Amino acid sequence: MASRDLAEDISFFLYMAPIIAAIVYGAYEWNVIGHGSSTMPGVAYLIVSKSPYLYLFSIIAICAALLIDVRGAPVQERESVVVSNATRLQILSIIVLIVSFAAALSSASYDFGNAVSVFIAGRYALIFAFSIVFFSLLLAPRQMIGTAKLSSVAEIIGLLLLAASPVVFYAESKIHIEFAVGAIIAIIVAIIGVYLFFNNTKLLQRKSPQTAKLPQKDPQPIRQPESATPRPSP
Repeated sequence: MASRDLAEDISFFLYMAPIIAAIVYGAYEWNVIGHGSSTMPGVAYLIVSKSPYLYLFSIIAICAALLIDVRGAPVQERESVVVSNATRLQILSIIVLIVSFAAALSSASYDFGNAVSVFIAGRYALIFAFSIVFFSLLLAPRQMIGTAKLSSVAEIIGLLLLAASPVVFYAESKIHIEFAVGAIIAIIVAIIGVYLFFNNTKLLQRKSPQTAKLPQKDPQPIRQPESATPRPSP
């Protein structure tokens, strides 16, 4: 039990390692390039978000977290552990996108339009988010394809819409759509994505084996009261 708890703790830390490393790296570049600045310099954001070393470290940390968590579980529980890790990866992708866009917003002096352009320019944040989403789908293909339900499909669509909302805004700016109109459309896309993704919190979750295997008791037949048999007269 102790080794299993240790494996879970190490796995959780490794899943958080990409976010922690990005924040520490970004704070370091912010201090070096824009010491005393109230907003993150755009150069600092691009250095962090376009770093191939940070991307490779993040992928290795994710793979190590999955391996440690699965190997630390009993053999009969490993399938369910893989499914739960697929859910973690999708949640992690949302956190990565939020943290990355928040940093891009700071580097753009809190101008939404410029923040989207900076966010798109720092391509590794998007690539990493989409990579772990794709990886999560590979981990549980039977749950997503073989026994796909409408709710699961809706959540995957919501996840993709949420990630694609800044790309939609960026594409609108390239075809010279008015800023206010483009921003409203991108926000609507993001809201729809958030609703679809968080509408069902049981993404990629299965019923517990104990519950699924419980036999249902057959209802006991109701016995009819026996009628009194008349005694023969002497």
